[in-house]
Amino acid sequence: MVETILRSAVRVQEYLVQLRAMTSPEGLMEQQKEQVSLEHLAEGWKRTGQSLCGAKQVEFICSSVPPISLWVYPAALDRAVTNLLDNAVRYTPAGGKVVLNILLEEKQVKLSVEDTGPGFSAAALVRGGQPFFTSDASRPQEGHLGMGLFGAAQTAKQHGGSLHLSNTSQGAKVELNLPVTNMRE
Repeated sequence: MVETILRSAVRVQEYLVQLRAMTSPEGLMEQQKEQVSLEHLAEGWKRTGQSLCGAKQVEFICSSVPPISLWVYPAALDRAVTNLLDNAVRYTPAGGKVVLNILLEEKQVKLSVEDTGPGFSAAALVRGGQPFFTSDASRPQEGHLGMGLFGAAQTAKQHGGSLHLSNTSQGAKVELNLPVTNMRE
């Protein structure tokens, strides 16, 4: 029981740090944009995706990555993509698939995560990026506090981009779009 209490306390602490970073203008001001290789960022996302999927017997696929460098808030972007991967794996049944696509289209990087889970409810498609939204009955709620998609949406906004939720014929899709400025190929 002590271990369970400790894990819960650590999780609450992580959520509070995340909430403060997402909602506080000072949180962003403390961070510095850095020029980072997209391939370098994607290596971490691939490891995370493989680890999460492997633990649940879900297939993980990652597209090729454009060889460019971007000016980003690396920790915030990493946290957002990691959360999208975690959500996708959480809602994908064993034997399913999670796909991370990283595309460069017309001066915009499109990071999308697709899964073969139940997809989003109509309410989640409208309100999924709002803070603390958790009433999506089509997806299990255990341990879900409704901050992940909100955090990803805030990260997209901090970078001048956007977050879009949709359903595919096989499951859910979340796309994080980032404008590319001062890109180096």
